[in-house]
Amino acid sequence: MLARQKLGNPIFIGAVLMLVLNDWYLKQTLANSLTGKLSDVTGLFAFTFFFSAVFPRKVKLVHLFTTLLFLIWKSPLAQPLIDGLGTLGLPLSRTVDYTDYLALMILPVSYYAFKTPVKHALKPAWLSAISVFSLLAFAATSLPPGSYKKVDHINKTYPFNFSKRELVTRLNAMQLDYVHEINKNIKYQNGLNRGNTVKDSSFIDFDSRTSTFYYSGAFSNGKKDTIARLIDYERVKDTDTIPLKTSYANITISGNENNSEIKLISLVHYARRSDKGDHDEKALTLFEKYVVKKLKGRGK
Repeated sequence: MLARQKLGNPIFIGAVLMLVLNDWYLKQTLANSLTGKLSDVTGLFAFTFFFSAVFPRKVKLVHLFTTLLFLIWKSPLAQPLIDGLGTLGLPLSRTVDYTDYLALMILPVSYYAFKTPVKHALKPAWLSAISVFSLLAFAATSLPPGSYKKVDHINKTYPFNFSKRELVTRLNAMQLDYVHEINKNIKYQNGLNRGNTVKDSSFIDFDSRTSTFYYSGAFSNGKKDTIARLIDYERVKDTDTIPLKTSYANITISGNENNSEIKLISLVHYARRSDKGDHDEKALTLFEKYVVKKLKGRGK
């Protein structure tokens, strides 16, 4: 409890507020290199301070892990992960600029500020509010302003040189992998709230009648997103066209014992305001790279 009281440090709260102000206002109005560096500095300070309070016995490890994570995040090594999450409706953004590594100089300041004895006496409700707001700020710094867009009437067909049954099997396996990854993230996120007054509010539901996985987020107001819908091939005829709709894509599956195909009807993707070019075409390219290509190579 004493470690969590450190979240009442005015310097930490000021860093979080500056992070939000910079990422959601200054970056859009000024759009220069200074706002990018300010985001890195305030983000690193607040991130390490926050998780040092969550794991007070591992303060050095938190700072070391953050250093390694930042080095990877600001390099091309992180691009496959960013592209992959983008295809699943989880858009992330960052710029590869090795001068950003200078922001790591703020970490000793964060370590010293956390270790400096300062007395705070905040009520649990305030601590929980600060915790939730901080987590939202950390998420917001990688989620640039924009909006979700739906692309209708695509009607593009992708052929496969294996049976429809095999295509369904691979598609189900891919969806289960996705559900597993989301569930791991939910468990980690909910674990941060243990001991707080905020309840674990993100979860995955499974409807056995329809073989559908639903996701309910912490701030979704009870709305459920269909993240995966498994296909029971035994319930359909070989000659049937199988529709499959999730919160990300709407497709149909057809084929026979030798060949199969997917017809992409529509896509939902996140379009960033700062992105140039055809957003819809980029979304289609990502679908082909991270869905169609993976389906073709999954059996190898």
